[in-house]
Amino acid sequence: MSYTNVHVNISENQQQKLKQAVDTKSPVSIHLSYKDLCGSDVLALTNSQVNRMTKAYQDGKGITIKMSKRQVVHNMKTEDGFLSFLAGLAANALPFLAKTSLPTLATGALLRVGSALAQKATNKAMRNGLYL
Repeated sequence: MSYTNVHVNISENQQQKLKQAVDTKSPVSIHLSYKDLCGSDVLALTNSQVNRMTKAYQDGKGITIKMSKRQVVHNMKTEDGFLSFLAGLAANALPFLAKTSLPTLATGALLRVGSALAQKATNKAMRNGLYL
């Protein structure tokens, strides 16, 4: 199974719960509130979990992550390296950008294209003579 490292905020209680799951090699569920979907702690999540987390973030809701024994063990081996930091950052930033900056950038780009087309049409009309 393939995992993606995602940066979240894990409370002290959830850290204890995860540690206990590692010690007993058992599955675990942790709840992440909306504000906990961005943070400095790293969890290795499946694609399905990342998609559910992205949707929860877009909807302004929290999510419960259910981790299998295998996933708990994998999370213990996960290192917080540069590439995992970028993956986590992207996973957290894209939903936010999609809701805020990207629509504005798209609107600005469309306005610039429309302005360029209008300028081109005006220049052509001026070269051919403008008739009113």
